[in-house]
Amino acid sequence: MLKDETKFDRLGQKLFMKGVLQDFEKKNGPIKGRMMVTEGKIPPEMLTKLQSELMNSSNWIVVEGSFDFYNYTVGMIVDLTTGKPLANGWLVPQLGHPGMQPAEKWQEFLIEKVVDAIDEKGKINLPLYVWISDRSDLTKTDQDL
Repeated sequence: MLKDETKFDRLGQKLFMKGVLQDFEKKNGPIKGRMMVTEGKIPPEMLTKLQSELMNSSNWIVVEGSFDFYNYTVGMIVDLTTGKPLANGWLVPQLGHPGMQPAEKWQEFLIEKVVDAIDEKGKINLPLYVWISDRSDLTKTDQDL
């Protein structure tokens, strides 16, 4: 379940009207899923465990990846200077019976998209909107609205 499906759909409509999504599908095959990356929060039960990692880095962000094909968010702390996770990620169910958990490859995909979006000044423009096909993905931000 996407964190903000309405906002995602609004950008998708604009990209569709410009032919961007059609061009992507023509080159890479049909879109099979979507992921939204937003700023997140560290679950309270993890704060104590992560305290030392957080104190060793002064430039970090908590991100959450939500998917339209899973009912979990994938959370992670990323060091904006090194572009590396400060600790293992975590899963948060979005429903009482969320179903299957995301495979580890989706945590890796989240890291990849976040690292790619960090600019040379160590900043990231969130949210990220990602359309996924079997061969590639297309990532956009609010600047594309």
